[in-house]
Amino acid sequence: MSPVRFGILACSSVARRRFLPALAASKVAQLVHVGSRDPAKAAGCAREFSSAKSGSYEAVLADPDVEVVYISTPPSLHEEWVRKAAAAGKHVLVEKPAFGDFRSAVAVVDRCRAAGVRLAEGYSFRWHPQHAVVRSLVTQGRVGQPRFFSAEFTYPRPPENDIRLKPELDGGVFRDSAGYPVAAALLQMPGRPVSVFCQLGRDQATGVDDSFSLWMRFAQGETAQVLVAFGAHYRSRYAIVGTQGRVESERAFAVGPQMKTFIALETDAGQERIEVAADDQFRLMLDDFSVQIRGGSAPPNNFEADLLLQHAVMDAAARSQREGRMISLSDYQL
Repeated sequence: MSPVRFGILACSSVARRRFLPALAASKVAQLVHVGSRDPAKAAGCAREFSSAKSGSYEAVLADPDVEVVYISTPPSLHEEWVRKAAAAGKHVLVEKPAFGDFRSAVAVVDRCRAAGVRLAEGYSFRWHPQHAVVRSLVTQGRVGQPRFFSAEFTYPRPPENDIRLKPELDGGVFRDSAGYPVAAALLQMPGRPVSVFCQLGRDQATGVDDSFSLWMRFAQGETAQVLVAFGAHYRSRYAIVGTQGRVESERAFAVGPQMKTFIALETDAGQERIEVAADDQFRLMLDDFSVQIRGGSAPPNNFEADLLLQHAVMDAAARSQREGRMISLSDYQL
């Protein structure tokens, strides 16, 4: 297939550190236009990553050579630019979290479907091969019937000028990190969640939320417990406990392209540690998106349905914190 032609909106840290190097390594996609609010930054980024064109966000969307846009603006600007990209007929890969609430997610997904463009949310960790290994072990019955999911994503307090400490820029762990283990639970547990309960802690100096605790119940009685926090020892893992064993991803979320990962399996037969070769989850994500845009042979991936379910759970979590009660997912039409 011919390479899928990407433009980017915003030369963010994640774009320059992870997405653009992955795009440069791809055999099915290529960079053709870099957009930034700062022309000098756009030009410098274009030189660094061998793009022939650079300019404004508007110039990227007006470029007929661009088929897909990758959006890594601050989250508060995502909805505006996804809507504009859809209106310009561009497919969209948008950094997480895609939108501020479930209502916005539904409206923008509807807009993209009406425009005939695909929309995916950039939880790149989902594409790392270790999660397929976990899923295969569960499917094979190695841990029996899954009953309980637990996850931790904790890390040191960010530097003082970090965006995550600024409430006016939607700082805090809820917007920054809480979606990762929630996405892992939705990826790995059977069935749909039916109810959510959430509590947030606050950073006393800034007022942003610095901890996120979530409990989720699934349709057949399975449960998930999630902890996300900064100002804590680093951990990035999840585990599934079943009727006959336990399987754990030891480094689940922030995985560099040269980093091996390990899956720990415990059953009555003993313990096993499975090594998974290093791979670039950003390249795997953009390659999958590109192949499916081209109508290739990859299994179909309903990016939009995944995005809507993720936003329903996170919206319910925010409501639970505000109202101090469990929220039913039946309140959300999925």
